[in-house]
Amino acid sequence: MCGRYARARYGIDYAIPLASDRDTRWPILNDSAPTDTPSWNAAPGSRQPVIYSDGVVRLVHWGYRPAWAVAKGLPQMINAKLEKATSSAWAAMWREGRVIVPADYWYEWKTENNGKQPYAIQAKNGEPLYVAGLTNVRPDVEPREGDGFVIVTAEAGTGLVDVHDRRPVVFSADAAREYLDPATSVERAVHLARTAAEPSEAFASFPVSRKVNRTGPDGPDLVEPI
Repeated sequence: MCGRYARARYGIDYAIPLASDRDTRWPILNDSAPTDTPSWNAAPGSRQPVIYSDGVVRLVHWGYRPAWAVAKGLPQMINAKLEKATSSAWAAMWREGRVIVPADYWYEWKTENNGKQPYAIQAKNGEPLYVAGLTNVRPDVEPREGDGFVIVTAEAGTGLVDVHDRRPVVFSADAAREYLDPATSVERAVHLARTAAEPSEAFASFPVSRKVNRTGPDGPDLVEPI
């Protein structure tokens, strides 16, 4: 799963590379001011910047509960399994709610003799992580209780399974651009997530401060290797 991540830049800084060949479609990039601040400890329940298909970076609640779950007081979901993409629970979001969640690292935990040890995971090439996301939050509709975004996850595969058995679906800028495009069919978007996501071998993991175990601390020191 992905339960915490780090974003060392403003949301708009991640959107600009995606729009490099489509400025006429995303003119707002030329005038936008950041609506967020970098965070090295982005946690579920907080509002985080996500990139929509129109190129606008919007602050959205991380976590989703359908109306029936809100009524029953059930906890929010923060991830959506790629394997469930065709299920009725996620079909509408795959069709109309694909977003990119920008990041630079995500965190996973290993249980060790002296407690839970957090690990930061980043791309070996140092590139940003364009994480596949889904949301039911529409720009022209006031969000309701339970509305938000989730991160799409897949099986970790070799290389990361020693840290965790699942990982977020991370795209290159080109694949992220196609995933976002409204003209991309659901079938194509799911195919991209299954075949064009960065492989587990593209990432490196290392232990970091246990301050990450709490949601309060923040700052670049959280991703310094120990």
